[in-house]
Formats: sequence, C-alpha cells, structure tokens
Amino acid sequence: MLTGVRDKMQRTRLRDRAAEELLDMVISGGLSAGDRLPPERELCGRLGVSRTVVREALNLVEARGLVSIEHGRGAVVSGGEPRAVRDTLGLLLRVQPKTLWELLEMRGILEVEVAGLAAGRAGPQDVEEMRVQIEKMRDSIESTEGYVDADVEFHALLARAARNGVLLTMLEPVIELLRASRRVSAARPGNAQRALLEHERILARVGSGDAEGARREMRAHLANTAGDIEAAIREGMLETGEKETI
Repeated sequence: MLTGVRDKMQRTRLRDRAAEELLDMVISGGLSAGDRLPPERELCGRLGVSRTVVREALNLVEARGLVSIEHGRGAVVSGGEPRAVRDTLGLLLRVQPKTLWELLEMRGILEVEVAGLAAGRAGPQDVEEMRVQIEKMRDSIESTEGYVDADVEFHALLARAARNGVLLTMLEPVIELLRASRRVSAARPGNAQRALLEHERILARVGSGDAEGARREMRAHLANTAGDIEAAIREGMLETGEKETI
C-alpha cells in the first residue's frame, strides 16, 4: 500500500518536472504557434523519463493551454491564451530573473497609456468601481492578501475603462502575473499605505478627465513599485517559491 503511494508521488514529481522542462523547451527553442514538439520517444530520451511520464506531462502542459495534442501530429504549440501566456512568463521568470524587470518595463509602457486613455473614456460607474477597490485596499491595509486582491482588481478595472480590447488582452496576464511581487512589496513597512495614496491620486486624475495627470501619476506609481521590488530582492524577501509565481 505504502509502496504504491510512494510510487505515485514519485511519478507526480517526475511529471511536474518534465512539464516544466517541456515549457522551457518551447521557450528556449523559440517554438511558435503550430510548431510541433519532438516525438514521444525523443522526449523520453531528452527528459530521462518513461513514456507514461511524458504523456502525463504533455497532458498537464495541454491543460495549461500552451500546447494541444493532435491525432497524427503529436504535441503542437498552441496560440497565446492569457493562461498560457501567464505560465510561459512564469517559467521565464524562473529561467531568466531579469524578465521581471522587463515585465515592469512593459507595464511602464502600457499602463501609463492605459491610465491616460481611461481618463478620457471612463464613465461614472467605472470610477465608482475603482473607488470601491481603493476602499477595500484601505480596509485591508494590515492584510496583505486582501490588499493585493483589491490592488490587482483596481488595475484590471482601469484597463477595462480604457475601452481598448487589444490593450486589455495584453495586460490581463501581466497584471495577474505580478500578484506575488505586489504581495512582497506590500508586506514591507509603509509600502501599502504609500501605494494606497498613489492609487487615490491616479483615480482622482481619471475621475477628473485629466489624461496627462493620470499618466504622470501612474508613471510615478510604477517607478516606486520597481523600487519596492528591488529593495525586497536586496533584503532577501523574494524566496525561491515567490519568484516562481511573480
């Protein structure tokens, strides 16, 4: 009985490791949507696992939306659904930590303009929904999880208020991916309170229709966020497990 349980746990660990190596293979190999992964026999040799483990790993990667298993073709790289993008970026953060800074750069490019667009397009209901999230942040100032949930939702609402479907599609996986980094930065003394004030200033500019002011406030907020994360890394607050889900 115990032997069977141990064997199952071992196979699960092998499956998870093989799944991560398959994701890495897609990234490092520069595979695009429609490209095929190597056949199962070759994957067994490259990953050092049995065909059963390879199949289970492929099923896991397929469930994440990164590949599809097609009859007669094997495993084929899928298109970029938000969940697949999140998983791919998550792996990149593990393989190349500098990707975190590249993500922050991308936020600086996209979210600054999103704030400006939202200032010109947000309706009263959009503003009220964002204000509700700010109040949730205020009420959860001593609870990191509740604070981070409201923070993530504020940025998601801001992106929706920009009324640009392409920008929204690009930002959704990035906003969610940075949840863990927000958790770390918010846990440092004083950061949550300061970030709350920054969100209030962004919303004030959006609510008044001040596009340039909204961009300026968002730019300052993201610069401070980058500083918080850099400080957290120096202080050793980003443990290995955190880095894997930033």
